[in-house]
Amino acid sequence: MVRSAQDRMTWICTSEPPTARLRLADPPSSRAMLDGGWWPTSRDPVVELSSLITALAARGDGVIERVMLPPAAWDSHPTRIGVGGTVVRVGWFATLDAERVILTGTRNLRIDLAVTAPHTGDVAATAAMHEASHLADTTRIAAWETEGGHLRPDRHPTAPVRA
Repeated sequence: MVRSAQDRMTWICTSEPPTARLRLADPPSSRAMLDGGWWPTSRDPVVELSSLITALAARGDGVIERVMLPPAAWDSHPTRIGVGGTVVRVGWFATLDAERVILTGTRNLRIDLAVTAPHTGDVAATAAMHEASHLADTTRIAAWETEGGHLRPDRHPTAPVRA
């Protein structure tokens, strides 16, 4: 595959990115399906990812090296973004849920965030981020795992699991 010069460019946010609207589970759980919620202010991945990566770097969990996003949810599709003196590679996956972003990095770092659309109202977005940031309910995980990774529509996550 021949890559264009634009594919090899590293995009940098030239203005001060907005403060990330982010809510993370605390403490993080290795059994959680989500690590929190993120509410970007726009559909510009350079600005929004700069903000998000800067906020996550401040936590000290590790260095973000890669981001996975769904292309339909964003206005442009850069493959490299410069943030804080490092280059973060961005992968675009049509199979990834439009309301999800996955970030990976050093020290086996993986952060899965639920994404709330930028145009969502304050009350709904705050509620969505709050729900995403709560540790995964072990009954929901148990139901997920016993169904082979798929919840049956007729089974509520808290319903007893029958063998």
